[in-house]
Amino acid sequence: MRWNDRVYGDVAIDDPKLLDLIACPTFQRLNGIRQAGPSAFAFPFKTVTRYEHSIGVYLLLRRLGADLREQVAGLLHDISHTAFSHAVDFVYSSDEQNHHEQLKHEFLERPDIVSALAPLGLAPSDFFDDAIYPLLERPLPWLCADRLDYFCRDGLACGVLTHRAVVRFLDHLAVVDRTIVFTDAAVAREAVGLFAVMNRDWWASPTEAYIYNEFAEALREGFRLGVLQKDDLLRDDAYVMGRLQASGSPLIATMLDHILHFRPERVSGYVARVTPKLRWLDPPVVAGGEVRRLSELPSGG
Repeated sequence: MRWNDRVYGDVAIDDPKLLDLIACPTFQRLNGIRQAGPSAFAFPFKTVTRYEHSIGVYLLLRRLGADLREQVAGLLHDISHTAFSHAVDFVYSSDEQNHHEQLKHEFLERPDIVSALAPLGLAPSDFFDDAIYPLLERPLPWLCADRLDYFCRDGLACGVLTHRAVVRFLDHLAVVDRTIVFTDAAVAREAVGLFAVMNRDWWASPTEAYIYNEFAEALREGFRLGVLQKDDLLRDDAYVMGRLQASGSPLIATMLDHILHFRPERVSGYVARVTPKLRWLDPPVVAGGEVRRLSELPSGG
């Protein structure tokens, strides 16, 4: 399989067992789930899907020398994302905004995934907890393959990052004691600064708070009216949007119109019921022959 990736370029995935896993209907469902959730309707350039991101995390882990099990963990880490990604977290709110993690067992134990994992010598239980894979997943503000990939991928889509910057970041990554580090402090500072821009202007911006909260209201009304069931969120964006648009509800129509025909002036004075999760980086950096957090280095170090 040749894959022209927006972050890593033209790459090959040749292992037929991995290709069988990618071909599973449960994995292919991620093609229909936008990483930006409802915000992708307001900003059509946000074309990243959970499928694309999942393949990207696998490719980055492969590039970093992760073993096969951790590479597969990268492929499957978002398998349980519901329609419109984190939109559900504005309905069932939590500090971590990770409702999909509660559904992971169910998705991993679907027959097509179980059958595809068996030839790899793997089982669903190998992937119930991503925390056992330190290259794939680390808490904020550390580096991890998931965080780095969505930073690069979303940053390119939103025009915050250039391809040259992405190549520079990737070329200055290394693994030390199962930890992803930057090998150059100046590059690390550049990445931290641009990551902060993504958080401020996109992931946690007042605009995103407005869009996600308005969409959550549409979902709540859909559930109240019975035009949506919780299991509908286990399908894809197109199905859920179709159910909402066919509901005949004036409230749902108004909420969707606020997103589909987004106007920036609506954000002024808007009080969000749920605020987006904040994201920031303080990455480890190789400096003077040792690994230190960027915040511990002198500004010129």
